[in-house]
Amino acid sequence: MKNKAFCALLAALLSGSVACADTGQTVRVNGSVIDKFVTELTFSGDNVTMTFSDGTQTEDMSLVTIDLTYNDGDDTTTGVYEFGGKKTQDNLRVYNLNGQYVGNSLEGLAKGVYVVNGKKVVKK
Repeated sequence: MKNKAFCALLAALLSGSVACADTGQTVRVNGSVIDKFVTELTFSGDNVTMTFSDGTQTEDMSLVTIDLTYNDGDDTTTGVYEFGGKKTQDNLRVYNLNGQYVGNSLEGLAKGVYVVNGKKVVKK
């Protein structure tokens, strides 16, 4: 749900509401860079449809990442944002609060607070 809310915000930004800033983006689908500028994002279930000037492309949301950069006009980058696909089990690192590695998934772990890829996560 957080992903979809952030994606909706991103869609608003892409629609031109940040006209005073230079916007750059890098779109990746399953690791491959798509050399087009996304003008609209539409979500349906676990899929995202990306609209480009020359057509659309629909992909599983877990395979898509979009990096955005904003430049405020004085050659200073004011923000870099990345959102996108779910991490695969291969690159998840789960630690307990003592800093001990406990695996690559929260499955099978007791309720509690864990550190997953550097971020605190509460398992209920």
